[in-house]
Amino acid sequence: MLAFSAQTRLADLQRMAEDEVDLLVVGGGITGCGVALDAASRGLSVALVEKEDFAAGTSGRSSRMIHGGVRYLEHRDFDVIHECLRERAILLRLAPHLVRPIPMYLPTRSLRQRALFRLGLLAYDVLAIGRNIGSNRLAGEEEIRRAAPGLGTPTSGVVYFECRTDDVRLTVEVAREAKRTGALMANHAAVEALMEGGGGRVQGARVVDGITGERFEVRARLTVNAAGIWAEQVQGMAMAGPRLLHPSKGVHLVFRPGAIRTRVGVSVPSLTHDRRFVFVVPWGDRVYAGTTDTAYQGDLDDPKVTEEDRDYVVGALARAFPGVTKADVVAEWAGLRPLLAGGPSPSDPSSSFGPSAPPAPRTADLSRRHAIYESPPGLLSITGGKLTAYRSMAEELVDRAVRSLGIATGPSRTREIPLGLTADLAAERERAVAAGSSMGLRAEASARLLYRYGDGWPEAVRLIREDPSLAEPVVDGLPVLGVEAVLARSREMAITDDDVFVRRTRLTTMDARKAGVRGAAPLD
Repeated sequence: MLAFSAQTRLADLQRMAEDEVDLLVVGGGITGCGVALDAASRGLSVALVEKEDFAAGTSGRSSRMIHGGVRYLEHRDFDVIHECLRERAILLRLAPHLVRPIPMYLPTRSLRQRALFRLGLLAYDVLAIGRNIGSNRLAGEEEIRRAAPGLGTPTSGVVYFECRTDDVRLTVEVAREAKRTGALMANHAAVEALMEGGGGRVQGARVVDGITGERFEVRARLTVNAAGIWAEQVQGMAMAGPRLLHPSKGVHLVFRPGAIRTRVGVSVPSLTHDRRFVFVVPWGDRVYAGTTDTAYQGDLDDPKVTEEDRDYVVGALARAFPGVTKADVVAEWAGLRPLLAGGPSPSDPSSSFGPSAPPAPRTADLSRRHAIYESPPGLLSITGGKLTAYRSMAEELVDRAVRSLGIATGPSRTREIPLGLTADLAAERERAVAAGSSMGLRAEASARLLYRYGDGWPEAVRLIREDPSLAEPVVDGLPVLGVEAVLARSREMAITDDDVFVRRTRLTTMDARKAGVRGAAPLD
């Protein structure tokens, strides 16, 4: 098993302080980890630092979906749809234990609406030739009633397919693969300042260890700003730049078991006139739903779920699933999307962005595309983008980085690097269930170990065999086993209790009221 622990972190921090690297990546979200993996797999020397934890920001607060891009049909953003379809197919192949298909049902209110949605899906099918997961089609009232028995008045509609994931686990697996290919990786290591060389060129950063308080310098030939929603703060350490990002807040609520009865994903219209839908997604014995899309101007580190946010989500659900109330909400999370404003290129010095720029449009109308630019010299920033497209974003950035550095490397290898599972998923499930059964584990618990750890599930079984108490739940009534808390620290570089309970195991987003879960914020 690849060691990826507190000891790994300390050793990597020491090496960062000693040796100049080709690439210093600032930010440990999915994009930063993807950049580290792509660059290291091409033979570059790479260091990555993250001020909090891997996926502590937007990458761990998403809708947990790998989208095919169907929702971008409305804006005719065909390039984004093509990218999403391609990248979804790649991730299904590289991480089948983490990226799993789910049918999404969309009940319709009229024959006209059903015809319009069907026409859109036909166009989507054309774009998705060779990459579709299932048959996008019409669904009758009885089919929808069986699939989502909690719907109050099921109607005919359409069904299409998306993929679920655990965004944190996907990010951690990308980080582990980056480490496996030679990258130096450290969470809880914050950049305090960018180091300037001759001609105003950025040549690395001064970093503080968030655990020990020790300060040191990381010298780098090129620094990558992959800080997501904080990207402008990082760039601001080197220069006063225009405002490019308009944060948008997305809120999700988790509902208690039995509150919303559905075996499939369901899209229900919001009660406002914003043309948005709320996604209802089964998650174990629970359901989560979201998301909002509202302009945000508060604390980037800790966006809050407001009463208005809850009303928006619960209102839409209560109309579709009668009886649902805010009392059924057991957990919630809010994340910020780093959306790019339209207008001149970020690398254009005559950009009109800034204090005098016109007010931002609705966040729903802002692009989900990304931008890569070098400003000032030596600082290569990547902003915007989506979880689904992280790999292609990283590939594009590293292509530009190797040109800037004058290093001859081959093309990106990340289309072929598995993310945690190299064996056949179905065969491994049989093996995992059989191994767990020999120790008295239920089939669901054994399969959970496979879906969480991929090739690493035998290590979880070994630990349980050595200490049977690790097969007990961490919290009564929740599926997280004691072995998962152990592996979070030895296998996944979890340093703090929040790393373990908020991100690696998701205990706090299963039920924030459960006793004994440290790091859980009580619901208002």
